[in-house]
Amino acid sequence: MSVEKLSWEYKGFTLPLDVTKEILDVLPDFKIRDDDIVVASFPKTGTHWLRGIVAKILQAAGKIDSSADSLIDAGPLEIRTPTATQPGYLTQANMPSPRFVVTHLPIELAPKGISKPQNKVKILVPMRNPKDTAVSLYHFGKKILKLMGVTDDVQWEEFAHNFTKGKVAYGPFEDHVLGWWQMRDDPHFLFLKYEDMKKDLLSAVKTIVAFLEVDLDESTIKGIAEASTFNNMKVDLDNSKVAETQAIARKGIIGDWKNMFTPEQSKAFDNWYEEKFSETDFAFDFE
Repeated sequence: MSVEKLSWEYKGFTLPLDVTKEILDVLPDFKIRDDDIVVASFPKTGTHWLRGIVAKILQAAGKIDSSADSLIDAGPLEIRTPTATQPGYLTQANMPSPRFVVTHLPIELAPKGISKPQNKVKILVPMRNPKDTAVSLYHFGKKILKLMGVTDDVQWEEFAHNFTKGKVAYGPFEDHVLGWWQMRDDPHFLFLKYEDMKKDLLSAVKTIVAFLEVDLDESTIKGIAEASTFNNMKVDLDNSKVAETQAIARKGIIGDWKNMFTPEQSKAFDNWYEEKFSETDFAFDFE
């Protein structure tokens, strides 16, 4: 199977083939529970990093005794991962509370319980600068394609061009990011910049603890932050029982785009970024 045949267009978004119309038709009514914790993210913006932090917080608070793997085995709601037997939403429907729910869908296609949350559901939205996101998604995509048995090679130059055109999984990036960003004043949501988390992880963990409304002492919070550094989390991810999870962690740094982008590609991205984000109140850090 060729790379070009692995995605399709739906309502202005590019989606993986495993995100089918049949799934999208039923997902709006997927029941979100009052104690669900949701991550709504564009791929490769810190989803699993947040998952690990949240799992450690809930374990420390005595709210769960499960491993981090068991919280995420279902994968994103909308997709059947290469090693799964059914879409994530079917697996999640039968999981005990509290559930950790993940979706990469744009707000327009997400379950109504996430796009228009009620009661006590908590939704975390990680956001990462598009240059590093593109590089991370490129490398992750190659690993996932290998798991799927796809042998075609993906060229970086083509991928970078497609990213700015919205022709990569869950793109356009700008529509995805700004769609969720419109919920920034809704108290059900917490927005976290990947770059801020890298620069001051302890403050980020404190913010997440407060958002989740759990009571942890300073020493415990510091311990969670230390255990949640990239190097420590990478060990957990690399040793996961889930093949897709093993493919997640690579470098986890800010500015890795400089190792991939040519000056011409960087300039093209800058022009695209200026066009899409300059008139919004949201800005990314690129280093």
